[in-house]
Amino acid sequence: MKQLFLIALIAISFINCSGNDDDSTPQQNNPITTQYFHPPAWIQGSWKVGNTSYYKFTNDDFIYVMNGTSYKAILTQTAASNQTAKVDEIINDTDYNFTITAGASSGSYKFHKISSTQIQWVNGNNIILDKE
Repeated sequence: MKQLFLIALIAISFINCSGNDDDSTPQQNNPITTQYFHPPAWIQGSWKVGNTSYYKFTNDDFIYVMNGTSYKAILTQTAASNQTAKVDEIINDTDYNFTITAGASSGSYKFHKISSTQIQWVNGNNIILDKE
């Protein structure tokens, strides 16, 4: 009798320890953050022509200072509306070239390092920018 009781107890234990199929736990959808820009350290900072600020590069953004346009913000908004939002980059020790695609629009930028305090905006008619 004891053996039968023990076998029944073990069998009930296995049945009660089966996996929990309860899906009542709410799923958390964390927003995905995308880093579109990866400017090299040598170009990070603000750049100007004469006394006029033109561009600012942070570790994850490209900003047109003249009108305060953050291209990271534009791409984030574009992606939120389920449109294409991407940046194709070519990065090396002296060049930072990228193409921004936001929806149906795109634009290319090419910068060349002259020194630690000067860069050349190649496709902006070879304009020389000084670091601020």
